[in-house]
Amino acid sequence: MKATATLFLALLFASLLPSPASAEFSKTKIAVLDFQLQGEEFEHKDMGTIVAEWFTTAMVREGRFDVVERRLLEKILGEQKLAMSGIVDAESATQIGKLLGVKVIISGSVMKLKDVTEINARIIDVESASIIAAENVRSAATGRLQDLVVEMSEKIIKNFPLEGYVVNRSGDSVTIDLGLRTGVKKGMRFIVYKEGQIIKHPKTGEVLDVERIETGKVTIDSVAQKICTANIDEEESPGAINYGQQVKSVVDMTPKKARLTVSPTPASAKVRIMNISRTYEPGIELEPGPYHVEVSAPGYRTVREWVTLEKSSDKNLPVSLVAAPPGSEDSQPKAQAVKREAVAAAPTSAPASPPPLAPTPQLSAEQSKYIKMLEAGEREWKDAAKQLVRARYRDTVVLDVVERVLLRNYQSGDDDTMSWLCKALGASGQGKYRGTLSKVAESATSRKLKGYAEKSLQQL
Repeated sequence: MKATATLFLALLFASLLPSPASAEFSKTKIAVLDFQLQGEEFEHKDMGTIVAEWFTTAMVREGRFDVVERRLLEKILGEQKLAMSGIVDAESATQIGKLLGVKVIISGSVMKLKDVTEINARIIDVESASIIAAENVRSAATGRLQDLVVEMSEKIIKNFPLEGYVVNRSGDSVTIDLGLRTGVKKGMRFIVYKEGQIIKHPKTGEVLDVERIETGKVTIDSVAQKICTANIDEEESPGAINYGQQVKSVVDMTPKKARLTVSPTPASAKVRIMNISRTYEPGIELEPGPYHVEVSAPGYRTVREWVTLEKSSDKNLPVSLVAAPPGSEDSQPKAQAVKREAVAAAPTSAPASPPPLAPTPQLSAEQSKYIKMLEAGEREWKDAAKQLVRARYRDTVVLDVVERVLLRNYQSGDDDTMSWLCKALGASGQGKYRGTLSKVAESATSRKLKGYAEKSLQQL
């Protein structure tokens, strides 16, 4: 009898121990439906299918998902006469998910409106018939659609973090019970935590949650089949990270750089960023800071404008060129102008080496202040214009930004604010703004604005 009691207690104690870390890992089985197209016309009628394929590839590469192959998906849904595309509701997702034997359905839409493309996705749990997460990304560069899909897949993956245990610590590194088979990759980051106080309901005694106390952060350095080693990046206190603590993967969703897209009118205009050596392309990734943008086209006045990119921003800069007066340098095709200059400067002997390019000056503190105000909003536009008028400001770097703001907004903006922008151009005494003030004086729908544009024009 005593032996039986001892055996019973031993079995009971064993049942309370946590499951072994080497338990077989099971991949999450998911299905990705075709994305629904909304808004303006897309380049390809099958873009919803293409986006779904990109998503499928991105999820498979992660190594922790079992994604239903597209042909099997088409076959099963075709037999049941169910749609392959569209934004399915949770109830339909449950029906589809049970047919496919998956735990999660991903569906969504791709929306295009003017220069902005947005991808929306919903992650639906099949078992509970509920939407467990919704993610979206957007960009002003429509040619970056595949990049958006990769960015979106990273957002989705963060809803399925990897969790495991620290099984060894040696100096400033730890061993974790997750490896290649679970989708761990070198460079992934994990938080390390230990369990603290158990949180219970005061009336029912039900365990609601367990406090998680973060002890540090680690980065994966090497990966084997069943385990990986990680370097300790941060630790709450020396020795805080220890054997038996739990780990959870984290995804850094902060874009490393800003993006810039210039939308010129006419569309054939050439765009250059003067203070970098790289060739401009829509959606170019840049470090946060000021950039000197030049937009030019034959027969139009060249526009040069400073723009400041904030961290993680995705900026779209519309630029409408103004026709150059006949006979001016800007009205001639660039090739002809360059040719005339070359002929005029050509020596009778061997040609001289071209002069070195002058470096583009950086913005002064004063220029940065005014440009930041002119990029902020109507109230700041007005304040900036008032200060420029009082100072009779003549710096064309800032005044070119004033001109651009005026041309973009004079038909729809606040009359008083637009009038102050006109006065800032007039007070500068710079003749290059005659064309802009003439256009506002002729085309503005507001009589008040017309009047101030005409008065400002007379100052030039």
